[in-house]
Amino acid sequence: MLKVGAAKRVITPKMEWLPMGAMVGQYEGVREGEDIHVRAIVLDNGERTFLFESYELGGVPCDAELRRRIEETYGISQENMLLVGTHNHSAPHPMGYGSAGPFGPHTDIPENISAWTDYVLEQGVGVIADAQAKMQEACWGFGEGKSYINVNRDKFFHEGYWMQGNNWEGYSDKTLAALKFTDKEGRLIAAVLNYAMHSTTSFCIADKDGKVKVTCDAPGIACNYAESYFGNDSVVLWQSGAAGNQNPLYVGIMQLYDKDGTMRQRRRMNGAPYEMGVSLGMEHGMDAVETLEKICADRTEMPITTVDDTIYFPKQKFPEGINRGYHRLVVDNLLEWSGDVAPDEPFPPKVLAEMEPTDEKVPMKAQLILMGDVAFYGIACELYNEISKVCKDASPFKHLVITTHVGSPSAGYILDNGSVGHKVFQSFGLVGAGGNDEIVRDGMLKMFETALKEK
Repeated sequence: MLKVGAAKRVITPKMEWLPMGAMVGQYEGVREGEDIHVRAIVLDNGERTFLFESYELGGVPCDAELRRRIEETYGISQENMLLVGTHNHSAPHPMGYGSAGPFGPHTDIPENISAWTDYVLEQGVGVIADAQAKMQEACWGFGEGKSYINVNRDKFFHEGYWMQGNNWEGYSDKTLAALKFTDKEGRLIAAVLNYAMHSTTSFCIADKDGKVKVTCDAPGIACNYAESYFGNDSVVLWQSGAAGNQNPLYVGIMQLYDKDGTMRQRRRMNGAPYEMGVSLGMEHGMDAVETLEKICADRTEMPITTVDDTIYFPKQKFPEGINRGYHRLVVDNLLEWSGDVAPDEPFPPKVLAEMEPTDEKVPMKAQLILMGDVAFYGIACELYNEISKVCKDASPFKHLVITTHVGSPSAGYILDNGSVGHKVFQSFGLVGAGGNDEIVRDGMLKMFETALKEK
């Protein structure tokens, strides 16, 4: 008989630790009612203990150290953990314990960031004990619904460049996948949601009071809504799917056109992106409730098989002599947004870099977890949505859930084959477009082959 326990804890920075650096500017406050959380779901099928954990952060905090602490404290082996970040762009980044960004290790960590990082790790480890204390016999089921709050963000503009914008005709999977756990009376204990969307509605834009604030963004608001709806101290955990080129319908930057046809991106008015995040989050939460209510959780046994691997991609490098940060602004016509160009000043000529191939490889953490007839393919990257379809079409399991931001090593953006030649900002990362569909698919199939032999 399957047993399940779930819990959540707040990981919001305390006010004495603010301000903290953001991707642009700094966080000076926290949105009221929008704390960021870590959520944990512990499964015990009688043979194996498995952990789902989700942080409302950019990724898994201090991945290696966190896993070491969990394994040391609870005896849960690392192949039996699926740890994720919701890829929230409205929260600071924990640093330390050997953690690193995509281009190298963090150095000179401020004291407030260090204190908050310790707090996040303590909460992330402690919440598992909370979940274990609530273990009870459970039934489970899996299902899929739809949520129409994402959009393809790679758009070709009439001035002749690919940039970030709402590409309504671009490929965009609206599937909301849900793994549901209930008690003997049918009350929700916990759920795992998976959806392909960046968590970027309020990204580095000021609130009504002029302060940039920490928030759980739309995914966290959706989880809060669903938990409130079902009650019973239930925990609804969110994972980011193949969202490498998927934005929420509304983001903190809007596109305007000069009379010469140049697209300029400007910040929305203070406070507006936060309210849009609430709106999208509530809608997503209602979609989650509708999806979960339709799932029949009537299975009491859950065989679990896990396989870990590392997948490698050809590595490209940024040309010498080009400022990476400034180039990123040029790609998306963000020079006015950053203050490099005045509102009435024309943009400089747009010159985009040519990435250079190398003989090196980019490693990516990969996991495959088989739970009954459901497979979770966890990969440490920002996967293009089109590649998820390639994987689902090739999967031996009908029910395949693509989960991203599962720790390190991370490969960054993984563009699909159809994006060759598209100089979107994602194309200037560690991995270029071309051949990735097959690498990601074949890596998955290799892991399936291993897992099915073990079953």
